[in-house]
Amino acid sequence: MWKRRDEPFLPRKGLAAEPPAVTVPDVVVPEPRRPGPMADPGRRKATADAFVREFVGSPTWRAMLAVLESAFPGLGMAAALSRRADMAVDALDRRTAARLRVPVWLDDAGMVFDLSAHLSPRTVGSPPPEETAPPRASRPYAGAFVIDTLDPLRYHRAVGGPRAPRELPGEGALPVPPGTEDDDSGVVIVANLTEAGVRVLDSAALWRYAGRVVTGTLREPERPETRARARRALWALRRVVFVDPGLRLGLCLQIDAARVPRCLLAFSVDAADGAARFSRP
Repeated sequence: MWKRRDEPFLPRKGLAAEPPAVTVPDVVVPEPRRPGPMADPGRRKATADAFVREFVGSPTWRAMLAVLESAFPGLGMAAALSRRADMAVDALDRRTAARLRVPVWLDDAGMVFDLSAHLSPRTVGSPPPEETAPPRASRPYAGAFVIDTLDPLRYHRAVGGPRAPRELPGEGALPVPPGTEDDDSGVVIVANLTEAGVRVLDSAALWRYAGRVVTGTLREPERPETRARARRALWALRRVVFVDPGLRLGLCLQIDAARVPRCLLAFSVDAADGAARFSRP
């Protein structure tokens, strides 16, 4: 017998007194993303300027000058840069980007470089590359070390540029920090940047490449204890400089306390006068 429509709903045994309400699943609304230091031109300039102030004159800076003197001999780059009390750093624009000779733009972590025009495809059946001696790490200054992946048997030392602290007659000894692995705060890597294995080099790709080079250099498979040495060296790094003599290009990374890499400085070496011209984001 059918019930009339105006009769109240009487639940049967085991059913709820009212039909279940249809619920809408919770939607998580993400919090607005805070703009990073690279988004605002003012903060971007302040971040890059602070890095430059800490970088110039540091052990990593002096190691870089020693590398530039050896990578571009006869140009007097180390002496020229060491005499510049106030280094000129231009903001990245069309003019400064043209000087770097590779396409470059900005992202949330600084400068990004496109090496597509310099990549050469590997043909099938081509002979394997000739074996070379493994890279070696040298320490021209306490607080920084140098890794040359192109000519591992070359020892970079400052010629005509800044010298390591030494005793001066009548003035006592200048303090030299102990040269242990834990004191490393910077590394200068001489390399062909196309060997990083990627077409576009952003800060993360540069940091990964630096990690591979440092680990491959400091870690010796037959000596397990070197694994901890390589790990300590990577953890202590605060500055990474790449020098590519073929591209006449240098890239500088800052690694902050949160282990975030940012490419905040780049420079090109002029083939005519050997001058290094610096650019920032």
